[in-house]
Amino acid sequence: MEQRILQIPSGGLRLHGLWYEPAEPTGRVLILCDPFAEEKKCAHRPLTDLARGLCADGYRVVRFDYRGCGDSEGDFGQFTPADWLQDLLATVEHVRGLGKATWLGLAGLRLGAALASQAAVPCEADALILWEPILDGKRYVSQNLRRSMIKAMLTEGDKFDAQSVSERQDSDLIDFDGYEVSQETRRWLEALQMGASEATFGGPTLALNIGPREEPGEAYRRLAQSYPEGAALGLRLEPFWNRIGLIDCSPALNLTLDWLKTHCGA
Repeated sequence: MEQRILQIPSGGLRLHGLWYEPAEPTGRVLILCDPFAEEKKCAHRPLTDLARGLCADGYRVVRFDYRGCGDSEGDFGQFTPADWLQDLLATVEHVRGLGKATWLGLAGLRLGAALASQAAVPCEADALILWEPILDGKRYVSQNLRRSMIKAMLTEGDKFDAQSVSERQDSDLIDFDGYEVSQETRRWLEALQMGASEATFGGPTLALNIGPREEPGEAYRRLAQSYPEGAALGLRLEPFWNRIGLIDCSPALNLTLDWLKTHCGA
């Protein structure tokens, strides 16, 4: 396997990307879409392992940092998921321009899954892989703001003022699990409702529910049913996007590869 850096133009900035080239490459390319904020930080190593595992199976794999994130240019607080969706589309265009993709799939984790699902039609993807996608954006935001409240309670001690923290959460920039995000980003996230209406992407789609059960939850079944060729699977595995430490993600890799072989002829 060979790994090299990509410089991807998007919105007047340069995105940092990594290209994983297998020893015996095919024309099949998978672009991986990272989650958001602290989840991206926690999932960095597991997603690296997933990329390398997919590459070992013959896929060319691309990972990239959204603008304002990781090693890409820009200031995190200036951008929203709408900008990061454009970054994904720019990455697809850049990869296609290299002339090495005869088949292109999108795979995303958490918020990255939502972005991948929105990009699948305009970029004419051949397959869509949704690892534990965020189904209810309003609930997702509420959970993160609650964690910020608990963090303030623990760190501020006797000086803690719940009303003051609530007011800060309504300011122009809010503390979102340790990251400052704009109200525009908050509104975008709160409006996210995956599976609320029939999806338009018609290719093979995997909705993978990762958690304490081996069967997918009902919400994930409904999500899969909103895609003409959707399938929902469950995987009993620790939520590696909110854990610090090494977690073996080979079960997710193996299940994904099996699905690709069955539904995408890979």
